[in-house]
Amino acid sequence: MAPKRTASDVSTRDAIFAAAATLFSSSGFDSVRTDDIARSAEVNKAMIYYHFADKLALYRAIVGDGLKTMSEIVGRIATSEITPPEKLDAFIEAFVRMTETRPWMPAMMLREIAEGAPRLDPETMAHMRGVIGNFAAIVKQGQASGEFREVHPILAYESIVGPIIINAARERVAEQPARKTQDFPLLVAIPHAAVIAHVQETARRMLAPDAPANPGPQKAQRSIL
Repeated sequence: MAPKRTASDVSTRDAIFAAAATLFSSSGFDSVRTDDIARSAEVNKAMIYYHFADKLALYRAIVGDGLKTMSEIVGRIATSEITPPEKLDAFIEAFVRMTETRPWMPAMMLREIAEGAPRLDPETMAHMRGVIGNFAAIVKQGQASGEFREVHPILAYESIVGPIIINAARERVAEQPARKTQDFPLLVAIPHAAVIAHVQETARRMLAPDAPANPGPQKAQRSIL
C-alpha cells in the first residue's frame, strides 16, 4: 500500500509543478534542467524524483493536467442541455479562462506542436483527442439542428482556438519588463471579457448557416490578380 501523502507533500509537489510549468513554457523542455526547477521551487532536487519519475514525467503531468481538465470541461458543455450556439460560446469562454488559470499551457502547446509533439505519450494524446472530439460534437450538433453550416470540425477548431492561443502569446510578450515602456499597438492590454466576446461573435458568424461560401482558390486568385 502506498504511503499516505501529507499536506507538506502536496505543497511541495504543487511548488515543483508550478515552477516547472513556468520554466518549460518560457524556455522549452530541452533547455530546462531539474536543478533549475529545484532552485525555482526552492526544494531539494531529490524531491522532484520523489513526486515524479523524471523530467519527462513532470512535463507530461503538466501538459496532461491542462488537457484532461479542458477535456472534462468541454465534455460537460457538449452534453449539456443548452443550444449548440450557446455551447460554442461556453467553449470559447472556457478556453480563454484556461489561459488565466494555466497561463503556461498556450506556450507549452505551441512549442510542443511546432516540434512535432515528440513528448506527448498516448495518455496525453487521449486527453487532447477528448478536447477536440467534444468540440467536434458541438459543431455536429449545430449542423444537425441547422444552426451551423457544414464545415470540417477541425478547421472550425483551428479557426477558433488559434486566435485565443495567439492572444495568450501576445500577452506574454507584453508582460516582459522591457516591453512595458514601449508604445507598440500589438502589446495593448485587452480585457479577456472583450476577447471572449470578439471570438464568440466571430465564431458564430463563421458557422452561421447563411455565411457566404468560399469562392474557391481559382476564383480568389483571379480576384487578387
